[in-house]
Amino acid sequence: MPVFKHSLPVSCTPEIAFEYVADWNNFKNYMPMFVALKPVSYVQYGPGLSLETTLMLAKMEIITTLDLVEFVKNQRILFKASRGLKSKIGWDFKPLGNQTLIMFSFEYEIPPGLVSRDSQREALEKDMQDQLNQNLGLLKWVLEAQSAGEKRT
Repeated sequence: MPVFKHSLPVSCTPEIAFEYVADWNNFKNYMPMFVALKPVSYVQYGPGLSLETTLMLAKMEIITTLDLVEFVKNQRILFKASRGLKSKIGWDFKPLGNQTLIMFSFEYEIPPGLVSRDSQREALEKDMQDQLNQNLGLLKWVLEAQSAGEKRT
């Protein structure tokens, strides 16, 4: 299974970063690969949350159910797919001086039939990595803008 891991320092507190990521309503603000999201559980925040997501992968929409399997306040969030694209999506938050180090990981299995050649698989994995790098850049920008706004008020 390919695994994408990336760490980035963000100029905000771990609490701000955690709460922003923990709110599933924000996913589409920094992860455009999620074209649709809706809860399929009564729980809307924290342990017990399940989301039905539509992911855009290689110009194909894949419906996936993500279950929140780890939730440690201000430290860790981990979703694991129970249906659809086999995947795990996780964020870890660590204080880093006056910043927060966000460690992101995305582990996935390319569905059978999506690619037929190694060159297609490599192109898909590179596209995913580029998308995820862009998504993390967006997350950093949003969190730092939000944190700067709070400091001004």
